[in-house]
Amino acid sequence: MKLLKNSLLTLAITATLNPVIYFADDDWVNLYGRLNLTLDKVDEDGGDEQWELNSNASRIGVKGKGSAGDGFEAFYQLEWAVDVADNSGSDNIKSRDQIVGIRGGFGEVFLGRHNTPTKVLQKRIDLFGNLIGDIKTSFNAEKRASDIIQYTTPKISGFKAKAAFIPGEDTGINDGIADGTSIAFEYVIDDLDLGISFDTDVEGEGVDTTRFVAQYKITDWRLGFMYQTTDNNGQDGDGVMASVKYISGANSFKLQVIDSDAWEADVSSRVKYSSQVSLGWDHKLGKKMTVYTYLTLGDEGATGNDDSVFGVGLVLKF
Repeated sequence: MKLLKNSLLTLAITATLNPVIYFADDDWVNLYGRLNLTLDKVDEDGGDEQWELNSNASRIGVKGKGSAGDGFEAFYQLEWAVDVADNSGSDNIKSRDQIVGIRGGFGEVFLGRHNTPTKVLQKRIDLFGNLIGDIKTSFNAEKRASDIIQYTTPKISGFKAKAAFIPGEDTGINDGIADGTSIAFEYVIDDLDLGISFDTDVEGEGVDTTRFVAQYKITDWRLGFMYQTTDNNGQDGDGVMASVKYISGANSFKLQVIDSDAWEADVSSRVKYSSQVSLGWDHKLGKKMTVYTYLTLGDEGATGNDDSVFGVGLVLKF
């Protein structure tokens, strides 16, 4: 941890040597959204086989940025998940990323509720995010943290670091400013993107997670790899995943494979699959709309059950 703090300090000091930064004109109010619905045939081993209409992290939000004076820029984001398929009551709307912050030559600071640096680090390696094949069903550390304070360094020669601090707040023994920490380092050179992150007590006291990711672009190919290990008070779990996407015009063909025993660390009940294989095809109808189909096969670690999901979906962005 001392080495991590020294690395962050070095990047911050370097950033102060070039404090001048220029921002675009004020743009305080931007409404945006994403509607993602699928018709899924779900077959759970030992359970019922049925068709379901699902809303997959559909969302609506407003964000903006503008001058804060003295060469700084203020920014904010308020985003909510909207279930447009199943729930029509109080569960229909839930909070997602909601932050306010300031940026300048020193980097960026924000406060509020946001995905941790570890979760953000995987970027688009997960080709089936928000679906049954999402890596959150095989790995922990896919967390959106409340009460988060995050600093991001400027990018310096391809390097960038993020450090998030999460106060425990009313948890008895955890009442400090950084009871939970999530720190990530990223290096980008040309089409290669490498990253490593460290979570400490983010998902509970005594839960430590290390994640390594690699992404590479080769013409129309997108390659991704992730390795993660977790220690939950002596209960260990680790795993690997790899993804491949090939882009041909308006079409994308996707393959993702996961092998993980993270479920043995017993961090989250939603982490249940020891292995997954997902296949998918996306077709862009335009800049705003995509149709897709996918198949995910998963083996549950604790029960040995074999589950499968086949779905067709539609995504609209605005």
